[in-house]
Amino acid sequence: MPAVLQIKTVIWRKFMKCLKISVATIFIFLIISPLTYGADTAQDNEINMLRQKVVELENRIKEMEATLAKYQEKDKALDESGDGWENLKNWRRLKTGMNTDEVLVILGTPIKTIDGVKTLWYYPDRYRGYVSFDDKGRLTGWHEP
Repeated sequence: MPAVLQIKTVIWRKFMKCLKISVATIFIFLIISPLTYGADTAQDNEINMLRQKVVELENRIKEMEATLAKYQEKDKALDESGDGWENLKNWRRLKTGMNTDEVLVILGTPIKTIDGVKTLWYYPDRYRGYVSFDDKGRLTGWHEP
């Protein structure tokens, strides 16, 4: 066998060996790639779901903290002003147009409420101290005890 033919045969064998390795590598990549892509996608979906859940929980915490702060303000206002409806200074802090929450902060919880065209709150006996609200929940008048 001439030397040139032997060289071509050796080169051909090396080429075929490299080709087989390349084809095997591409085949393995094509088989494994979708499997790992699917796993990554599932993990990405789970991560996104967990991130969304964290955002929802953070929003709930903010709402709860705001509600807690609102009630703490009411308690603080009652403590600072003294005795809610029993303190005449608190009645004199009332202003027409205040909403029900603002009145609650100043006077505290009424002992009786009557809802109708107007809403009436009584402190503590029916004929002495009361406040009245319009249909939008705005303070329209009051009578000090």
